[in-house]
Amino acid sequence: MENYKQPVKKTAAMAIMRRWLKEPLFHFLVAGGLLFAAYSVFDRGSDDDPDVVQITEAEVNWLKEMWTRQWRRPPSEQELRDMLAGYLKEELLAREARNLGMEENDIIIRRRLAQKMEFLVQDTAYLVEPEEDELYRYYNTHRTVYEEPAHVSFTQFYFRDKVSAQQAMQALSESNEAVQGEQILLERDHVRVDEQTLSSLFGSEFAETVFTLDPGRWNGPIESAYGFHLVLINERQSAQFRPFDEVRAKVLNDWYQSRQNEVNEQYFAILLKKYDVVVEESIKPLAGPLLGTVQ
Repeated sequence: MENYKQPVKKTAAMAIMRRWLKEPLFHFLVAGGLLFAAYSVFDRGSDDDPDVVQITEAEVNWLKEMWTRQWRRPPSEQELRDMLAGYLKEELLAREARNLGMEENDIIIRRRLAQKMEFLVQDTAYLVEPEEDELYRYYNTHRTVYEEPAHVSFTQFYFRDKVSAQQAMQALSESNEAVQGEQILLERDHVRVDEQTLSSLFGSEFAETVFTLDPGRWNGPIESAYGFHLVLINERQSAQFRPFDEVRAKVLNDWYQSRQNEVNEQYFAILLKKYDVVVEESIKPLAGPLLGTVQ
């Protein structure tokens, strides 16, 4: 009986662990630990003596890694010397600027720090890859995002005024004789055009009307942003869902983006609880929706 219960307990423990790995709070703890470790490496000794700047192997390795990521090759010895000289110059200038209080009330520095923190928080969304069934559930929940839009293929004749278009339409209806439209820079034949593209070419009202027409006969006059048109629908295809396997890469990217948004919101909520945000009475209606219940 003991041999039967042991795998059950192990499976339950693994399930709990998987849930923990997906929790944003766990990601914050991991990211925070990495941030603290990085800070410890690159700010070593600054608390003991602010006038001492230490250059260690850790800094050199970091410079090598940054160069390799950018140029897809390790730096030469001379390039490494130049980078180290630049790093030392930057560190000395930055430390002197801090000693002079230049970072205070500097909007550029504040935004840069906020941006770095935001990047750190967003990166936590990539610590765990979703399981396939979770990704498939996301796909099913947002299926309209992954559908192939409806499209039409059509031929159009253009006329500057409505009367000319009506006369041409009457000629087509009565004798099906050839009609020559007036010159326009737009193409006469359009193949597999979706409504958004058609709107950008002819205007939204023209596009909406064209997508209601049945194939196989001339229609018009239909007004556009340029004038009037006679339109023959050659083919019309309704919107169709694209299979999961075909759009999996986009689904994965969208899942990560959704996860990033979720992590950002949760982390912002944590910060609101950590810091005492005081808002003047006169602007509480403005800040209230962002901060929740403002004390």
